[in-house]
Amino acid sequence: MTLENIRILQIANEAGPLRLFVLPVCDALKAQGAQVELACMEDGPNFAPLAAAGYPLHAIPRGSWKKPTHWVCVYRHVRRLLKAGRYDLMVVHTPVMSWIARYASRGLVGATMYVAHGLPFTPRQPWHVRTALRMIEQFAGRYTDAVLVMNEIDEHACRRYRLTRPGGFCMKIPGVGVNVDAYAQPLDDATRRQIDAEFALRPDKPLLLYLGRFIPDKRPGDILELARRLGDRADFLLAGEGPLWDQIAAEARKIGPHVHVIGWTDKSADLVRRCTLALFPSIFREGLPRFLLEAAAAGKPAIAYDVRGNCDVIQHGATGALVQPEDVDAFCSEALNLLDDPYTCQHLGAHAAGLIRQDFGIARSVQFQVDCIRTSLQNRRAN
Repeated sequence: MTLENIRILQIANEAGPLRLFVLPVCDALKAQGAQVELACMEDGPNFAPLAAAGYPLHAIPRGSWKKPTHWVCVYRHVRRLLKAGRYDLMVVHTPVMSWIARYASRGLVGATMYVAHGLPFTPRQPWHVRTALRMIEQFAGRYTDAVLVMNEIDEHACRRYRLTRPGGFCMKIPGVGVNVDAYAQPLDDATRRQIDAEFALRPDKPLLLYLGRFIPDKRPGDILELARRLGDRADFLLAGEGPLWDQIAAEARKIGPHVHVIGWTDKSADLVRRCTLALFPSIFREGLPRFLLEAAAAGKPAIAYDVRGNCDVIQHGATGALVQPEDVDAFCSEALNLLDDPYTCQHLGAHAAGLIRQDFGIARSVQFQVDCIRTSLQNRRAN
């Protein structure tokens, strides 16, 4: 099926997922003749760069999801957008926006696809929370032709609970993919010196890196505990944004000048290639963490909690270490062991790079998504 002149809307609550994960898919669709547009709330540091990416960008009203009036406002806005756009396909990302947009799409869009960067219900949640979120997803599934998931647990849940309309399908894709060749290139001496100078890193010390959101379930405070135990044996750098950022930055300053907390940076790829270990103490509802894919592509071992998504990237003892969720002592112990054993650290990183190149390259991920889009459109037209 040709995608020539097919109108596609990619929609998320924030600009971050669209800018960081979705643009390569948009480029591939555009190359095949599709007309791609984007929509998200006009908020955060990623909105302006997304607006400059070359695709029509529709701003959705900002507000708090804690206010029911905001849900109604977003629903009405999305409904008007879909009615005016006459889209052949809507691709939704992020849970709350996906619930609203899928319900708003009824009777207005040819087909609807949900890319689940981690389903909102997980085995670790209290049963009543898990059940409520699952029932919301099942309701939204009535208006969903395809669900793309990124890990085995989500794939099983999607099929078990029938999260699509009759005739729809669920597909596990290799995450959002990673540019393996770009991350596999070691830093040249000049770039390394530039990165060390810009972020006040010591050339003779290992760098332990975290990239991600500063929210409770990502547990950046566990990295600070490791920093306290290690002293100044290593440099630490935590980069991202979120409600805990100010608190984590203040605590980091108390630990010492070797612990750096910064916002999002366009030098993240260089930092990944510069680091010695990737740290990811998240117990969040992960899909397939991009940071772990990037670290593996750069040949860096990672230490993470053994939760959904993390365990789909890391093979314990082969490419990094997985420890029981919230076991800070075990998390710190694994980091100390790898820092004390450079040979094992290098061996794990090399094995990780090989697995990522084979299974999680960005071209493979993009092709999966484009194929699923084509299948969704064909199925809807056939029905």
